[in-house]
Amino acid sequence: GLLQFVDVGTMVSPTVYARRSLCHLMCDQPDAALRDAMQAQCVCPDWPTAFYMQAVALSKLDMQSDAKDMLSEASQLEEKKQKNSR
Repeated sequence: GLLQFVDVGTMVSPTVYARRSLCHLMCDQPDAALRDAMQAQCVCPDWPTAFYMQAVALSKLDMQSDAKDMLSEASQLEEKKQKNSR
């Protein structure tokens, strides 16, 4: 089961979830898009793209304040990344 999956070290790439999330958005399925974006964040917690995807999905679900929070979190992560790469 899950333990084997973890032991082998096969990590699902967060980009897989991000791409699928984008597909859901294009097919007007924001709830499914949000689920995949959250999954991407679970796999890679400090990946700004996962937050941006959630923000788009949340705004499509008319959850504007949550969407704004996600956007600010994403931009903070971007700033941190830029500082660290200098």
